Amino acid sequence: MTEDLEVRWSGGHAIVRMPDELDLANAVKVDRRLAHLCHDASGVITIDLTGTTFCDSAGVQSLARAHRLATANGSELRLVVGASPVSRILQLTGVDQVLPIYHDVQHSLDTPRAGS
Repeated sequence: MTEDLEVRWSGGHAIVRMPDELDLANAVKVDRRLAHLCHDASGVITIDLTGTTFCDSAGVQSLARAHRLATANGSELRLVVGASPVSRILQLTGVDQVLPIYHDVQHSLDTPRAGS
């Protein structure tokens, strides 16, 4: 459920906590929320997947769309996976080769924006 899609800010850095499951059942709502955020944000957007235990192809597509939107709007999208089983999905789909992956949110917050 996207009720779990919480957004908090640390300066110009948006942190988005994703739901427990990211799949076809909630991908459209997640897409809309991320699209709105990518349109409004101009800094770094960190997507926190540490509490997400399942992600199907619809979820991977949501992340890919968010990446394209963020890049088009001059933002940088980052993923935080920690020990989440989602990390394996990101490896198998090659998302980990396109988006920067962090172990925890603090590491993402502490890392300067690319090109800075």
